[in-house]
Amino acid sequence: MTTLPQISVLDDIIAYPDDENPNMYYLARSTPQIRMDGDVPVFNGLFWTDKADGVGDSTSGLAGGYINFDINLGISEEEKEKVAKKLKQMKIQEQRRHDIVKLEKERLGLIARAKGQDTVSTPDVPEVGEIVFGALEYTEGTVTLLEEKEGGLVSWSSAGGPASLIGDNNAAFAIRLTADGAAVWYKALEQGDKAISTRYDLKVKLRLPSLEIRAWAGSHQESTIERKVDRVWKNQDQGCSDADVERIDVSSVVETMTEEGLMNIEINKGSTKISDEHVNQLRTMAIKLIEEKVKEIIKSRIHGMTEDERKTSMIELMKEEVKSFVELRFTQRDVVEWPMSPQATIMNFLEDVSEENKKNITKIVDLADDIVGVVEIPVQVNAAWDEAPFVSSVKVTAHYDSANKKESWLFDKSKDKDKWMFRRPKKDDAIVKYTSEVYFKGVSKPLTIPMKETNGLINIEVGKVGLMVANFKPHTTLNALSGDNKITGIQVDIKYKTPEAPEHFQTSLLFTPGEVEGKKLERALYTNIDAPIEYSVKYFSKNGKVIEMPQQKFYFTQNQTEDIFTPNPYEDTLDLDVELGMSPDQSLKKIIVEFQYKDVESQFTSEDKVELSAEDDWESVTAKLVQLHKDKQDFKYRYKLIGDNMFSKSGWVDGSGDQTVILPILQVKIDVSRLKIGEKYQNAVLEMKYEHENQNINHQFFLDNNNASQPINWFIPRIDELQDSFTYSMTLYPNEGDEITVSNLEGKGKFLIIKDVNP
Repeated sequence: MTTLPQISVLDDIIAYPDDENPNMYYLARSTPQIRMDGDVPVFNGLFWTDKADGVGDSTSGLAGGYINFDINLGISEEEKEKVAKKLKQMKIQEQRRHDIVKLEKERLGLIARAKGQDTVSTPDVPEVGEIVFGALEYTEGTVTLLEEKEGGLVSWSSAGGPASLIGDNNAAFAIRLTADGAAVWYKALEQGDKAISTRYDLKVKLRLPSLEIRAWAGSHQESTIERKVDRVWKNQDQGCSDADVERIDVSSVVETMTEEGLMNIEINKGSTKISDEHVNQLRTMAIKLIEEKVKEIIKSRIHGMTEDERKTSMIELMKEEVKSFVELRFTQRDVVEWPMSPQATIMNFLEDVSEENKKNITKIVDLADDIVGVVEIPVQVNAAWDEAPFVSSVKVTAHYDSANKKESWLFDKSKDKDKWMFRRPKKDDAIVKYTSEVYFKGVSKPLTIPMKETNGLINIEVGKVGLMVANFKPHTTLNALSGDNKITGIQVDIKYKTPEAPEHFQTSLLFTPGEVEGKKLERALYTNIDAPIEYSVKYFSKNGKVIEMPQQKFYFTQNQTEDIFTPNPYEDTLDLDVELGMSPDQSLKKIIVEFQYKDVESQFTSEDKVELSAEDDWESVTAKLVQLHKDKQDFKYRYKLIGDNMFSKSGWVDGSGDQTVILPILQVKIDVSRLKIGEKYQNAVLEMKYEHENQNINHQFFLDNNNASQPINWFIPRIDELQDSFTYSMTLYPNEGDEITVSNLEGKGKFLIIKDVNP
């Protein structure tokens, strides 16, 4: 049976040992928990509303709710394994067996003594083995939910009642919530902030190491008699005859007697529930019993020597010893109802629950949902009410054949949405057919949109139906032409359908290559555009020549403004990729490259300009030069370098055909650290000069203590990548004395180290 002492072994789990078996233990949990079904807590929240406002996370429409959950004191098999391992580590089994064996040996020894036996039987106590767990025997108990039972949040609650008193003492709770309570619980559960408090009041059967009364009495008596004795014969006259008479002479007698006695009563009340009055009664009873036994002990005193023995006995030494001992034991081990009150505030019980399971745990029922099946079809119109083609109204007609239903709506700027609702038919194919008629401002005849089908939303996208909008733009290369063949004007002739058609129109657009946005064609037909436009382009050049391009067609896409580029009158182009074949430092910011193509015989020229920049990571660009004749592909280019205190321009570089142009820039890295600016010289002026053919490039660098510690870069815009010689001069300003000028020093290549001329 369950007994004490209790052992705290794992978190909130207490182990109680068995009073006879060292391998048997009974487990109890000190904090309740929500019962789990696998990984999901046995918890259900049902909330209802009849006026939800349509906002997904709003609780303003909640009208009430029910909460159901289970609380228990269960201990899982995994926890039992941990407890068993902990008990073995603490060597509790060995200690319990030692205590049980000790008590049993003592009990069996007393029985053997009472029977006059010399041997004591072996105690029947199980050896230390595998730990097993028994079930606590509950006698009574209640469980209470520490929530309000009624009031502003709760309209009814099963907040208290008897516990199951079996197994894990599972207890089921139900709470009915008011509207405010439903809102509080729903929000708290959604955020994971809700906590549940509960308390058990239980009683279990438990055997106590209770009352023990031990009374004993004993005495020890010892007697010693020493005598000096002689036997004497004496002849005495006895009348007719004489006779020898025997006589005992005692010359000395020493007699010693020792007597000791002790009576003791021990009472160990322990953890018994016996009252002090009962303990006193038991004590009195023990004293009376022991007194009777003492009287028997006193009666068995030492016999000693009688008077006759003293006179006639020849005993010289006589010893007697009497030992008496009596013990009374009273042991009472009560089986009592032991109180247990597990209690806890259970928090974060939805923490490890997946979002899908949370949705199953907490549900909202919308009482506003129709019980009878209803077909609900939203109807909406999107149209250009305030811009061309200026729709005034749209009539929509819908057919739901499986329900034999038909409905019409008239939409305008003030009303562009509606809803069609009716009872769902038994054989529902969920197909709705609809047509629409679009009315435009100032136009009497509507535009009919053909019938369409849907299984849900009816959405009429009128958009810019019947509106023709296009931007005619000049070809991108036209603005780069020069000379007599430069295009000065562009005419686009446009027509739609034949003159017999009611939608027929014909018009022309005039613009120049410089008008890069071109001219817009906008025509409202108030009917479906079911044919392409036909257009032809005429170019007028500087020399008066007219270039007529073949007629073309263009098909419009509904609700979209189209960009139409005029065709290129000169089909051939030179495509020139421009790259920077180096990695400049931050002092170089931008490079502008100008290209020029000239056909002298045909008096035709074209130009293009591109730009490379540090801002675009010197990404390559492409220049396009328009050609009149494909077999003539000669061109030339020049470029400008722009940077910090830098602006230099190259001469013209000749080229021919499609190619990748790598600019022949020479980057000279100049090391001036050996001049010792800031130590020997206060500052210096360095003048660089590059001459080749018609190029004469000069650049000056002012050197001081701040910029002379790092190499500086000089960029030369060459026309010939093989020419890398240059000259330089410098003026040095010493800390003391006159300035020093050195001229016409020669340099070559990408690196220049300038040394001190006056070391």
